[in-house]
Amino acid sequence: MTTNDTKRGKALLLGLGALLVFAANLRGPVALLAWVAPVPLLRFLRLRGGWRSQGLVLLTLVVGWCGASWKIVTDPLPAAFALLGLGFALFGWLPYLVWGQVRRRSEWLAPLAYGATVVVAEFLQPRLTPLSTWGAVVFTQVDDLPLLQLASLAGAGAVSFLVAWTGASLEAAFAPEAPRSSRRMLAAPLLAVVLAHAWGTARLAMPLPRETVTVAAVGTTLEFGPSTPLPGAAERRQALDVLLADSREAVRGGAALVVWNEASLLVPAEEEAEVVRRTAEAARELGVQLVAAYIVPRSTAPLLYENVLLWLASDGTVVTRYLKHRPAPGEPAVVGTGPLPVQDTPLGRMGAALCYDEDHPALGLEQGRARVDLVALPSSDWRGIDPIHTQMAGVRAVEHGMSILRSTRMGLSAGIDPLGRMRAWQSSFESGERVMRVALPRHRLPTVYAVVGDVLVWACGLFLVALAAGALRARVSEGRPSSPAN
Repeated sequence: MTTNDTKRGKALLLGLGALLVFAANLRGPVALLAWVAPVPLLRFLRLRGGWRSQGLVLLTLVVGWCGASWKIVTDPLPAAFALLGLGFALFGWLPYLVWGQVRRRSEWLAPLAYGATVVVAEFLQPRLTPLSTWGAVVFTQVDDLPLLQLASLAGAGAVSFLVAWTGASLEAAFAPEAPRSSRRMLAAPLLAVVLAHAWGTARLAMPLPRETVTVAAVGTTLEFGPSTPLPGAAERRQALDVLLADSREAVRGGAALVVWNEASLLVPAEEEAEVVRRTAEAARELGVQLVAAYIVPRSTAPLLYENVLLWLASDGTVVTRYLKHRPAPGEPAVVGTGPLPVQDTPLGRMGAALCYDEDHPALGLEQGRARVDLVALPSSDWRGIDPIHTQMAGVRAVEHGMSILRSTRMGLSAGIDPLGRMRAWQSSFESGERVMRVALPRHRLPTVYAVVGDVLVWACGLFLVALAAGALRARVSEGRPSSPAN
């Protein structure tokens, strides 16, 4: 093979790596491709080690992730939103960096180290950046319900680990340069995949608690945003009238809980007391738990608002006035503080949050440890993340064995049961209906993850620390300085 052929082959590996990242992630993920996505870039690093090669891999990930982020850029987002891919690429590069270091000493441990670093990187991303868990490997598998049941044992990271470990093992198993014994390392992840699917299938067949409660998502008629004028007073009053009328319709259909979608109303501060009064009267009149959600502007230059969730009990009393804890990137919202709302109700133990809050595993774990049965989740999306964002909420339901009613503006509303199954759904883009009713289990399904929390993350972190300590001891004993990554 000539030098030009070799260069062309390595360039093809980089191009294929970028294409697989693009196709396997975010909008319209091709689930099967996620299992092989690491192979071309790991192969490239095997053929051409060193820091320059790692830099090329990082650049390739930037291209692939910015392309994947571009898929979710639809109105009203600016094209620059695709640059969020830079953050995804940086965290996605860490497993390749660690793999390159570990493989120099152990072909057997390198795939495990790759998977462990994926878990740790996905744990750090929502804690260090506003990107939350977007881009996590687990969300490439949202349609594989048996596999997603692993999240009930060790969190979403368990699914990400299995997919990443398998991909790295595939590269090693078919690399001509790898020792012949490395072919056998593929057996362990493949066996784990089979067992995970068998166990998940059995879990999906288990009976859920028989008692159910009928709940309803109610959509708004009000449209406002960066490209639309703000509604006037008459339009705001009419929107509230329609929401209350639709809430009554939902209750006539048997709903005991009504959840409006996020940003259902624009409520100037001087009008909020009247909105709360009318909504409380409706909750008391109808005898239901009512979760309203609206925007209260605080300033226009710079733009700042409160993203409010108002939870009213069936007697009309205010359970909580909650502000969104985790605004989405670029959202100019006042950041709420304090614990997530949890309340014992006649419907069971209820929790509530706003949209992007539920993308943060720490907040979900807070609900799981509070033994929440049902979460009211007013949300607001855009076409580019419909339906993937609602499917992501299903992973949180599996982790903690809780039902979620996601009432979504400009997206997919859904009632999700504790096994992550959508019992009902309704797209605001495809239907003129504003009310969606669904029966969900009244009680939670206990999960291991809700008890043990992020044990897998800490185990992966300790494993990586042990590998680093072992490598350091070996270098000291050999009496030579550290060499570039291979």
